Amino acid sequence: MSLYSPLQLAEAFIRTGELADALDALNPHLAANPTDEVALRLRAAVLMRLPGEDHAQAALADLSHIKEPTAEDFVQQSIIWQIGLGDWQQAMLMTEQARVRSGADERIAERLLILYEQTGNIDKARALIHEQPKNWRWLQLAGDLAQKAADYEVATAYYTQALTDLDAKLSATQNAITRNIKGMLVGSRAAAYLKLSQPKAAETDYVAAAEYLPTDLSYSLMAGVAAALDGQHERAYALCQSVLDDEPQLADMLHEQVVLYPQLAPLVERLGF
Repeated sequence: MSLYSPLQLAEAFIRTGELADALDALNPHLAANPTDEVALRLRAAVLMRLPGEDHAQAALADLSHIKEPTAEDFVQQSIIWQIGLGDWQQAMLMTEQARVRSGADERIAERLLILYEQTGNIDKARALIHEQPKNWRWLQLAGDLAQKAADYEVATAYYTQALTDLDAKLSATQNAITRNIKGMLVGSRAAAYLKLSQPKAAETDYVAAAEYLPTDLSYSLMAGVAAALDGQHERAYALCQSVLDDEPQLADMLHEQVVLYPQLAPLVERLGF
């Protein structure tokens, strides 16, 4: 007789990555105790990690036997539908059920937002964002969503609010993580300004983003693009040339901008790319 229960054995096997042995411990236990919800959840977790739609379907079957599923149970089902079966619509529906049970769980709300975006439910995504706290993270997501919807004025407003909230809560001068976040926010706002035909504002933000994220030279290149669109041709040439001297592969990015803004063609020709 084993000194350990089937669940203890399964958990030990899971920790060591021996998933087949974990199933061997759980299967006979569940055959004898089919309503053991702890074991059902544990076996579903094992099955989720195994490849193949048959394992995904078996995991869903286990979770379907939970009499009063929790928010986390629905999250697990959502992940199975998305990752295991490639059904984003069903994954979205399961996450909606999780949110009903989770209340203000921002982790579930953010997952639902991603699924709304991926399934084209932009109106639902925007409504969901409006229900969230007005902190920098949700304001950033609201800006990203507005930008994807080509609502660039709204996007710049959200990014500005996010930056204000971030500045009020965290120091970007002493915290490297905060500098990275601020750089991405300013860079996103710059892209929105460029779409709004406000190249001077875009250049200002791209320069700031380059200062926050000095190893990402794409921001400096885009500052050059914005300068060119603003008619600052010598400055544009100097910025772009400096970047391309260090990272010539960014010429591909410059060519992408020419497709969007044909007036950049003389700059690219002068740069020799």
